[in-house]
Amino acid sequence: MIRKTKNFKALITVVMVCCIVWTNGITAKAQSVSETEPNDSMDTAQLIQANYETAAQVVNGSRPNQYVVKGNTSNNDEDWYKVYLNAGVQYITCNDKPFDYEIYNSNNNLVSSGTYTKSRLFPVGYSFKATSEGYYYVKIKGLTSATSSYILLVGGPTYSVGTCSVSLGSVNMSGKNVTVPVDLRFKSAIPEGSIVYEISMSGVKSNSVNGITVKNSTSNNTVVLSNYSWYKSGLASMNMPLKGSWQINFTYNKNTTFTPKLSLLFAYPLTLDYVDNIEF
Repeated sequence: MIRKTKNFKALITVVMVCCIVWTNGITAKAQSVSETEPNDSMDTAQLIQANYETAAQVVNGSRPNQYVVKGNTSNNDEDWYKVYLNAGVQYITCNDKPFDYEIYNSNNNLVSSGTYTKSRLFPVGYSFKATSEGYYYVKIKGLTSATSSYILLVGGPTYSVGTCSVSLGSVNMSGKNVTVPVDLRFKSAIPEGSIVYEISMSGVKSNSVNGITVKNSTSNNTVVLSNYSWYKSGLASMNMPLKGSWQINFTYNKNTTFTPKLSLLFAYPLTLDYVDNIEF
C-alpha cells in the first residue's frame, strides 16, 4: 500500500471543493449560527442544532444538514451549548483557534473532554459515545487570556474526499469472462465510514471487453461501468463501503491481456487522520 504525498495542486483542489466551509465561512446551503451571550454556564447554554450532513450531500456540493457554530472565547470565558443527539457514536468537529472542550449529559456527567490544537488547515473530528438519546451540553474554553475565534459542529461527522486506486494485476481474457476479487475490508489505511461515490477503470481499451461490472459484496450493490469510458458517478446514495469486499467482472469480447487499475473515489468522516490518495 502506498499513501501518496499530497502536492500543492491537490491540496488547493481539496480545500476549494471539500473544505470551503472552513476557509471561506460555510458552504452556500449550510446552516450557521453565531455564539450568543449569555451562555457562560450549563443553565444558560445556547440551544443549537445537531450536525447531520451526509456523504451524498458533500459529494453533490450541498450540505443542507450541516450545522456550524462560530464563536469567540478565552481562558476567562466559557461558552456553553445545548444540543439534542441520537444515541450512538457522535462527533465534535473543531477548527480555527485552539480550545478546550467538555461534553456532559443531561445528568451533568462528563461524557468526553479534550483539547483541540490546530495542527493543519483542515478540521479535526473527535468521536464520543452518546449512551442515550437526549440533550447534551458542550463547554468551550480558550487556552489563553487573549480572545480567539473558534468553529465547531456537534453530532454527525463532517466529510472530506479521497481516491483509492487498486492495481488488479494482469488479466488474461481467453474465451470467457474473468472475475477479479478485491478485498479491502481489513485495510487500515482506509478511514472507517468511507463511502464510494464514483468508480472508474483505466488500462482497458474500449474494445478489449464487452463490459465491466463492479460489485460491492458487502452492500450487495452492482455498478455497470459505461461502455468505452469505463466510468460511473453519482453512487453516494448506494452507501457502498470502500472498506468492503469487491468483485470486478470483465465480460469477454476477444482474446487479449491487459493490466487494469480500479479507481474508487470516496467520502469519509474527518477525524484525526486526513487522507488524499491511497494505492494498493
